[in-house]
Amino acid sequence: MTTTAQKVKEELARRRSSRRCCQLAELSALIHMEGTYRIRGKERHYLVTESSDVLTARKIYTLMHALFPVETPMVKVQKSSPRKENVYRLEVPDQAGFHQMLYELGVLDSSLTPGQSIPGRLTRNPCCVAPTLRGAFLGGGYISEPFGPADFEISFSSRTAAILIKDLFARKSLEPALRVRRGQTVLYLKRRQAISEFLAITGAHSAHLDWESQTIINSTKNAVNRLVNCDTANARRLAEASLMQQEMINVLRDEGIIDSADPALLQLAEARLKNPQAALSELGVLLVPPVSKAVVQGRMRRLFSLLPDDILFEYRKI
Repeated sequence: MTTTAQKVKEELARRRSSRRCCQLAELSALIHMEGTYRIRGKERHYLVTESSDVLTARKIYTLMHALFPVETPMVKVQKSSPRKENVYRLEVPDQAGFHQMLYELGVLDSSLTPGQSIPGRLTRNPCCVAPTLRGAFLGGGYISEPFGPADFEISFSSRTAAILIKDLFARKSLEPALRVRRGQTVLYLKRRQAISEFLAITGAHSAHLDWESQTIINSTKNAVNRLVNCDTANARRLAEASLMQQEMINVLRDEGIIDSADPALLQLAEARLKNPQAALSELGVLLVPPVSKAVVQGRMRRLFSLLPDDILFEYRKI
């Protein structure tokens, strides 16, 4: 069964920016997430990327060929782990324009020293922010199912790279948090609305609609549950108050006190005994003449005050 994370990555892998600066920014993010700069022997330099998703590997391959005239053989490798997952490896050997390509992608700086994060020059333009975020998610992102608890993560091998991507999120008015887990820095979002906005920003429109639909469903369910819980609590309080009022009236009747009470109080007592499930406002409508809920409350307090002192403490004041 295809997970939401796989669907999102498939959708993002098929998105392609039209501007060269945006393509460079996205490829740089992918390389920094999934690539390594290797030196074999003394002078054999390689750029190597490994992707578990074939579409992500294909995107790296396509962008690299669109941007640079280099040879990039790709091979499928099966890991020796228990799950034996396929890994798609792309190797770019040292060749004409190799170091210039690495500099443009931010893999090497001007002194040919490997860089840990995407250089700021590649994300300076506003149009390059979304492609960079897309590349970062393709390289190390995870998203939960829309119908479950909201969870969104991008894992980084370096804190420097995580902070740079966090700043790019902020430029899109999103505020992710950072934590360290098993030696990696994890950038994460927990708010459903923020996750949905990220999907829209990066171009995962189908996933964005799924999350928006589920958010509406969840909101509706929560509203209904709140109303049901509120109604249940009100019904419980009404039943408890009515039972206590009936007990009080029965005590007044047993003590012979109710017969000498004010006619208005006697009328209210009879109305309560005949309508045990009625709210105070409904009791007020049944009286002649009808009165408000506040008047009924006042008369109930007066009935309570008629109780003998040794019995009065057993009842709470309404």
